[in-house]
Amino acid sequence: MERTLEGDHEEARAWLAQVGAAYAAGADEWRESGVTVRRMYGGANNALYRVDADSHACAVKLCAPDDRRRAAREYNALRLLRAAGLDIAAEPLLLDESCAAIPFPAVVYRWLPGAPISGKPDARQLAALSGTYASVHSLKPRDFPDIEVLDAVFHWFDFAPYVAELGQFMADYSPWLAASLPDGDALRDRLASLVDHCAEALMDARVEVSRENVPLRLCRVDPNLGNAIWCQDGHLRWVDWEYSGWGDPALDLADLRWHGALERMSEPRHAWLRMNYRRPPDDPAFDQRLALWDRLLATRWPLLVLRWLWSQDNGPDRVRLSQVAADPEELRLRLMRLVERAERFSGIHE
Repeated sequence: MERTLEGDHEEARAWLAQVGAAYAAGADEWRESGVTVRRMYGGANNALYRVDADSHACAVKLCAPDDRRRAAREYNALRLLRAAGLDIAAEPLLLDESCAAIPFPAVVYRWLPGAPISGKPDARQLAALSGTYASVHSLKPRDFPDIEVLDAVFHWFDFAPYVAELGQFMADYSPWLAASLPDGDALRDRLASLVDHCAEALMDARVEVSRENVPLRLCRVDPNLGNAIWCQDGHLRWVDWEYSGWGDPALDLADLRWHGALERMSEPRHAWLRMNYRRPPDDPAFDQRLALWDRLLATRWPLLVLRWLWSQDNGPDRVRLSQVAADPEELRLRLMRLVERAERFSGIHE
């Protein structure tokens, strides 16, 4: 029988109810009425389930309840990409913010058959990474007035909130760092120096980053290659759009360089991505903003890893439905590497 959009939505609602039963039972696998539900692990913040029924597979993602509206962001980004004719993400099926079947907002989309790109993408995969980012950054708010898309998470259009966040990270986590690690005092001081130099660079910059002056584009915000699925048909498609929205494409590109999950990618691969990215037209200040976002994100990522390390002792810093397992010693070494990386980039030496 021919599948219809309405039929897909009804199936998605039924799948949501099955996932609700599996979640309530705390089951990693749940079988009922020919439907198999499996909990998928590996992500952070949210809970992901795969549902298999009648040779169809879908993903049901339960999102942490907060003011970011994660499920709605993801669903509307997927809708927008479909409306734009970009086949670089999963097909959206349902958004449910009622918290009726499951006590969390949820988004349902078709399962993408494939595997995440590794930390060493080949030439074809690198080209696809660059191409998909340029495609996402080609989408403008005025072209999609009927789809509700919020401003991207972390795109604040003012340097002051970024400086305040860096200071808050230091206030929240650096005392613990100094007291808990053998080299904690020295590492705290190095982080403080990075933050001070970064804050000075941002606040002294004569670059306009207000919402009215940045040519807004759709931004992914999360370039973790664990979310870049190399599909069985040889195409790259992205999952996890929960931070997406209208923002500064220069900031989005900077995160592709400095994101902690891409730390192990080689410098030549990073350089190739930066060199071959097609910059949005009619944005003459793009590279000026990019240089400042590079400085910010190189400094911010060590602090994000510090927060992760802190949470190993103190528990999650906010509501999370999943927690990525981590070895504290490996996190400490990673923190050191990211501090050294930021110092090299910023020209700060001990």
